[in-house]
Amino acid sequence: MFLDIAFNLPIDKTFTYTVPDNLRDSISIGKRVIAPFGRKRQQVGYVVNISEQFKGNYQLKDIIACLDEQVVISPELMHLAKWIASYYLSSLGETLGCAVPYKPQMQARNVKIVSLSDRLPEGQLKLSEAQAKVIQLLTTTGEMPLSELISQTNVSQSPIDTLIKKGLLNISFKQENRSPYKHLATLSRPIPPTPTPDQIKASSELSASILSEKFGVFLLHGVTGSGKTEVYLQAIEQTLSINKTSLVLVPEISLTPQTVERFVQRFGQRVAVLHSRLSDGERYDEWQRVLKKEAEIVIGARSAVFAPLDRLGLLIVDEEHESSYKQFDTAPRYHARDVAVVRAKHENATIILGSATPSLESFYNTQVGKYHYLSLPARIDERPMPRVEIIDMKEEKEMFSDRLKQAITQRIKNNQQSIIFLNRRGFAPFIQCRSCGLIMKCPDCEITLTYHLTDKRLKCHYCDYHQPAPQSCPECHAEDIRYSGIGTQKVAEEIHRLFPEARTARMDVDTTSAKGSHEQILNSFRTGELDILVGTQMIAKGHDFPNVTLVGVVSSDIGLNIPDFRSCEKTFSLLTQVAGRAGRGQIQGEVIIQTYSPQHYSIQAAINHNYQEFYDQEIEFRQQLHYPPFTHLMNILIRSKDKDQSYQSSMQIADQLKRNNLEGAPLAHDEIIILGPAICSLSKIKGYYRYHILLKSSKLQQMRKLVVKSIHELSLPNSVDIIMDMDPVDML
Repeated sequence: MFLDIAFNLPIDKTFTYTVPDNLRDSISIGKRVIAPFGRKRQQVGYVVNISEQFKGNYQLKDIIACLDEQVVISPELMHLAKWIASYYLSSLGETLGCAVPYKPQMQARNVKIVSLSDRLPEGQLKLSEAQAKVIQLLTTTGEMPLSELISQTNVSQSPIDTLIKKGLLNISFKQENRSPYKHLATLSRPIPPTPTPDQIKASSELSASILSEKFGVFLLHGVTGSGKTEVYLQAIEQTLSINKTSLVLVPEISLTPQTVERFVQRFGQRVAVLHSRLSDGERYDEWQRVLKKEAEIVIGARSAVFAPLDRLGLLIVDEEHESSYKQFDTAPRYHARDVAVVRAKHENATIILGSATPSLESFYNTQVGKYHYLSLPARIDERPMPRVEIIDMKEEKEMFSDRLKQAITQRIKNNQQSIIFLNRRGFAPFIQCRSCGLIMKCPDCEITLTYHLTDKRLKCHYCDYHQPAPQSCPECHAEDIRYSGIGTQKVAEEIHRLFPEARTARMDVDTTSAKGSHEQILNSFRTGELDILVGTQMIAKGHDFPNVTLVGVVSSDIGLNIPDFRSCEKTFSLLTQVAGRAGRGQIQGEVIIQTYSPQHYSIQAAINHNYQEFYDQEIEFRQQLHYPPFTHLMNILIRSKDKDQSYQSSMQIADQLKRNNLEGAPLAHDEIIILGPAICSLSKIKGYYRYHILLKSSKLQQMRKLVVKSIHELSLPNSVDIIMDMDPVDML
């Protein structure tokens, strides 16, 4: 028996091994094994093929062990992984490494369960006070984990051991469910709300697609507060009715608790949750529940697109426009929304892409007939959209305009809640010496250090470098240090100063690093323990806070100044989404947007809640400049710790691309546009100097072949990294 094994390494090939006799019966395609790799290493690999013949003429090595009792990569997921590896130009092993989210050594954990014995005598028992407590509690519950029994009765283990010896209690072992959401299973199932006519129409079309068991893509375009989630829930009920499973993707971990609560209330223990904030044990248990078909619905962030669901009938990508669905840092650099569409196609499933601000690519696909369009144009219960007011900050001198301060004061007085949004964390984006003009920068990245007031340190938000904030300039030693710009920490400080009576919290990456911190902040705000929530984009979408009647946007122009062709789209989307947090209860909401660019079309369209107005303007620019959805992009990033080496390598690659493109008959060379090399906007990150080359083409296969051929023909230094990013969403 010969195995082809893929390793989670940037090596685009498989390796062949033999199987010792004692492991033959345990080997299957889709299982993980341990195999010798190199002279002294052992590596976890994935069995991708089994054959009875080997055509090579060299000595093969035996695998060492098989790690899995059951297949962890189904044939459907293996097929999907091969597509991802091909499309995103990564190795198959790297892709399969994303598909199994727990470590090989992880195992289920058993706990001791205490229960009443069948031999419990009738009548009075001579028991100590501690023993009586134990018996009384178990009479009510039937059985309990030992640790929980000790905690609730406040007794030691000794009286429990005595009761076991007397035969009054039994001890057994049960696999522990380490899910952090298991307490939600006790929630009562709510009565579903009466659907609106628009929801009925959307659900009817989705139901027909689900029952047909054929592939179909639906863009559910619903304004904020229009009831998209209820449409999702009804679609899942329809899917369960034909004995099929469902996958729900959400873009932010901060959205997961609220989404999970609604889905568990409706479907109970049939729901499993997968995201990166789970502990290793929690992630293992949830994955195993799905693998063993104990859960039929999976909710999770980006990597949950690989959930091992069998009989998949429905996929839902909520907030489908979100850039967080794209994996940035490591290969494969896949986009979970696009992978979800491909997975749905492979498995003949229905997929719903939901958003109040659809990506231009998805909306364009509805215009050309690739996707079906479903609309929820009004809020449920005929609630009005929030009033939006623009404040031109050229006329203001402080962080908050007089109008915004007045509006916050009124909400505090009326016991209503406010959200203050700024998509930049920290206290001050940079500090500068007034005497010599020096701006403090990260020594490893070509970006400014952000000042954080809490610990009085300067931090790099890219490599996590930090240092104490200086009392004087390190260059000229002057003590005239200026803190410039604003971040969420500074906004929160100003809120405290202006409104000391208000209960305020801040939600950004800095305040949510601890496990459970997302849930804690959001629950405090939802239950009315807070008056004002200050935060970044993690508070801008998906949340439902009925008592929020005011949203204030500070520095709405930040995103417009980023050198990215999607900057206007991201600005429009963020403003529309954060505005949608206001007025979701009985009182109409109000949104105050502070800006220095009040006439910009993305801001004007957001004011009017008018997606079509924005789309018509933006799609024209995209077509003129040959950007998606009219072309595909590939960004080739070249980086090295030697600046000259990085530059020279980027020039070599660009020259080879252009040479091969000109020689690539019969393809007309102007069908692939090659731009660069150019130094990246963030020219140095973590000590690496960075250049990039951008390719544009509607001829996807030819473009990818051109890139692979050109780079393989070059002999570049080992110290130079080449990163090929297909369909990039961030080119900084």
